[in-house]
Amino acid sequence: MWGAATFIFRFFGHQFLLPDEPLLLLLMFLFAVPVIAAAVYPYYHARKAPVTEWLSAAVQIALPGMLLDIFSVVFYRNVFPNLQPDTGPLFAAWLLWAYSLLLLSGFSFKK
Repeated sequence: MWGAATFIFRFFGHQFLLPDEPLLLLLMFLFAVPVIAAAVYPYYHARKAPVTEWLSAAVQIALPGMLLDIFSVVFYRNVFPNLQPDTGPLFAAWLLWAYSLLLLSGFSFKK
């Protein structure tokens, strides 16, 4: 997942990470919800993980990406040369949002 997201932002991020387009930014954040759900829930089911293990699986998915994204953020201009330098905070906010969604997917909200 980390590789795919990094690839998308590296080569196409300049088309949708635009600080002067608040509606597009909102849509980008909202679009992350079904994309993450479409990626992780089938993974949980394919691994036949019981709901009680989903949080552990979510952490196992998120943690490597979070560690790698330290370098993506620190070396933002080198990793994402096509993005405007002032979009760094937006990118970091989107990362936090996406990893939060991923980790939230590990919680069962059923009673």
